[in-house]
Amino acid sequence: MEEGWWRGPGLDALIAAVSALERGSWALLHALGLAPLVHGQPAWPFGARVSVAMLTLDPSHARRVGMVMLLLAAAVLAGLLAALLRWPLRSRKASAVALGLGAALLAGAAWTWPAPELLWAPAVPTSFHRLPDAVAGEAALHGGRLYAQHCAACHGANGDGDGPQAEGGPRWPPTLNRGLLWRRSDGELFWHLRHGMADGQGQPTMPALPHELPDDAAWALLAWLQLHAAGQQLARAGEWQLPLAAPALDVRCDGAAPRELQALRGQRLRIVALRPDQPALREDPRFQTVTLSPAPRAQAEGCEAVSEAAWQAYALVAGVAPDALAGTEFLVDRDGWLRARRKADDAPWSDAMLVCRGSGAASGAMADAGADGLERLLARMDAEPVRPVRGGRLH
Repeated sequence: MEEGWWRGPGLDALIAAVSALERGSWALLHALGLAPLVHGQPAWPFGARVSVAMLTLDPSHARRVGMVMLLLAAAVLAGLLAALLRWPLRSRKASAVALGLGAALLAGAAWTWPAPELLWAPAVPTSFHRLPDAVAGEAALHGGRLYAQHCAACHGANGDGDGPQAEGGPRWPPTLNRGLLWRRSDGELFWHLRHGMADGQGQPTMPALPHELPDDAAWALLAWLQLHAAGQQLARAGEWQLPLAAPALDVRCDGAAPRELQALRGQRLRIVALRPDQPALREDPRFQTVTLSPAPRAQAEGCEAVSEAAWQAYALVAGVAPDALAGTEFLVDRDGWLRARRKADDAPWSDAMLVCRGSGAASGAMADAGADGLERLLARMDAEPVRPVRGGRLH
């Protein structure tokens, strides 16, 4: 197959299959009592996991792993067929043929098996833990305070690795505002916050958070770091360089019971940050508008979200102070990813405001020549889906 296929649909399918196998094994081990709870979620009981990063970096390695998985799956099917032929159907000769085929497939898998140093990556007990939704929703209110107290001295007030104590440490702290927080899974980052980090000789390079802090504090700090890093990327580079899910909201539409923002997935969304005294924007049939405010509004109509924590979160991802967020608009695609941002004093919407770009071909994304800027932007959002990856895995 062409190398390009293994960098697109083939790679996505392979990563999804590997993740499903690992998570299925994880759930089974927990059900059998072999993966007890650690930090509130089942532990990964092994010291290694599949290195998805190598699958992403090396198409030839991805092809080899994909071939091994296909051969192993075919061998399992051949074994099941042999059992079916041997006992229910009483066909010993056909059963032997199927069993021989299964053995040949296993031999082929063993012959194709990739080098261990490429296949495996170190794992920690929390490698497959996920950021709890309840913590993420309040992280913007609490995470910044935790960062200032426990991290800023080394990593710097803005996360650039230039804190006053950076020079005195055993290793210069990395910047937190590039891709570092996306190259590892949530669970692995959480483990480092809770247990610290060490170099190859076992010498500490980063202290752990104080033991008396609850796990929710470590999760809140991690969630704040991810929001802050995205906002810094947008402020400095003019784009979210890695896909970012729209921060959680509880949305109330036309007086109905509140729903989570993800309940609106499947349609385009426009999230508009407005102060309580600002008038709502006119509805547009091309997307569902959600008005975000830090306090209740006098005239509640359409879909609204009232949350100080969410206001802080959207200010973080926009890379602005909370008191400068009012009037900012965000566009969210049908899969729930932030794709575009328009500030209050910007020109009307145009496709140049697409600040999280996808992998599709832009030439196929263009609307009719007479379409306005917003129409062209929405066409690009639909035609260029993002490929969300966190810690090497589809997220």
